[in-house]
Amino acid sequence: MNVHAIEITLTRSIEAAELKAAQQQSALLMAAAADRKRLVVLVSAKNERRAVRRIWERLEGALPIDVLCSLFPGPDGKYLMSIPLSAEVHERIQRFAVAERRTPEEYVQRAIVQALARDRSARRAELDCSLNELLRTYSPEEVLGAAARRIRS
Repeated sequence: MNVHAIEITLTRSIEAAELKAAQQQSALLMAAAADRKRLVVLVSAKNERRAVRRIWERLEGALPIDVLCSLFPGPDGKYLMSIPLSAEVHERIQRFAVAERRTPEEYVQRAIVQALARDRSARRAELDCSLNELLRTYSPEEVLGAAARRIRS
C-alpha cells in the first residue's frame, strides 16, 4: 500500500475541537492550515482514488467538506479532484456529457479548464484596465519605479 497526501477544502473554517473530534472519529491524522479551512491528510491505500473514497467514507458527516484534491499531480501531470454533487447536478452533468460525447469526468475537466482560462483572461483585462488608469496619471517611468520598489521590499 502507498501513502497518498490529499488536501481537504472545507466550506468554512473549523474550530480546533471540531478537527480533534473528526480525527478521533475517522482515525485519520490531519494537519490544518492557519485559516483552518484547508486540511491535509495522509491516507494509506492502493491508489489515489481509493484514498479519496476512504476519506469520504470516514469524514463525510464529520466535517463540512467542499472538495478533496490530491496534493501532488499524478504521472500525467493532473490532480485528482473529488467534488460532492447532488443527484440533480450529477444527472445534468451526465446529460451534457452525453450530448458532447464525453464522459462526465471529461466534461467536468473541460468545464474547469475553461473556467480557469476565463478567470485568467478576466484578471489580465482587469490588470490592463488598472495599468491604463495609472498611465493616464503617471509616466511609464514612475509606474515602473513604483513597481520595482514594491517588488524589492
